[in-house]
Amino acid sequence: MGKIKVKVLRHDPEGKVKDKFDEFEVSVEEKSTVLEALMKIYDTRDSSLAFEHGCRAQNCGLCVVNLNGHPRYACMARITADAEITPLKHLPLIRDLVFDRRPFFSYLAKFRPYVVREKDPDEEPETLLQPPEHSKLMSCRECFACLSSCPTYDCQNDSFGGPLGFVKLAQLHYDRRDCLDRVSQAREMGILNCMDCSACTCISGIPLNKIVIRPFLALLGEGSDD
Repeated sequence: MGKIKVKVLRHDPEGKVKDKFDEFEVSVEEKSTVLEALMKIYDTRDSSLAFEHGCRAQNCGLCVVNLNGHPRYACMARITADAEITPLKHLPLIRDLVFDRRPFFSYLAKFRPYVVREKDPDEEPETLLQPPEHSKLMSCRECFACLSSCPTYDCQNDSFGGPLGFVKLAQLHYDRRDCLDRVSQAREMGILNCMDCSACTCISGIPLNKIVIRPFLALLGEGSDD
C-alpha cells in the first residue's frame, strides 16, 4: 500500500490543550491493521501517543478504538488511507485512545458479579451443563464497545449500568450455579431504560437484545422474549 495519512484524536489529561486530531503519514502494507499503524506511529513518529493492546488476536478486547466512527478491534481492523482513529465514546479518558475501566468495575462490584451458590456441589469435580446462552455470553471480551454504542450510557451516572452491566448480570442469570436474583438486579441497574431502544451493539457478535435485554425485560413483565 505504501505511505498513507491517518488522523488520531489526541487527548491531554491535564486539559492544557483541547482535544484535536494529529495527522501522521505512515508506511503500511496491504493488510496492515489499525494496531500496526498505531505501533508504527509510536515507534517512528510520536512516542507520546497512548493506546492499549494485549493479545493482538481479538481475544483480550484491550485495543478497541473507534475507526471512522465505529468501534473496532484495532488488532483486526484494516487500516485505510485517511482513516480517523478516535477513543470510544461515553467513557472517561486517561490519555489519547486510552480510557479508564476502573469506574465501571467499581460500580459493578456492588452487584456481586460472581457466582453465589446456595450450597456446595454434590460431587467433585462438578459436572455442569450450562445453557447455550451462557456459553455465548462468556465470549464477552469486556472491550466496552457496547457501552460506547449505547445512547443512554453515561459513565458519570450510576443509575444505569449499560449493556456491559446487563451482560455481566446475564452471565450469572444463566449460570446454573448462581442463586441470586439477577433479574431484580437488572431493574436496579436501569434496564427499563432499554424498553424502546436496541441501539447497543457487540463487536464480538453477542446478540445483546435477543439473549440479554429482551429476556430480562420479559421477566420483569415489560416486554416479550419471543
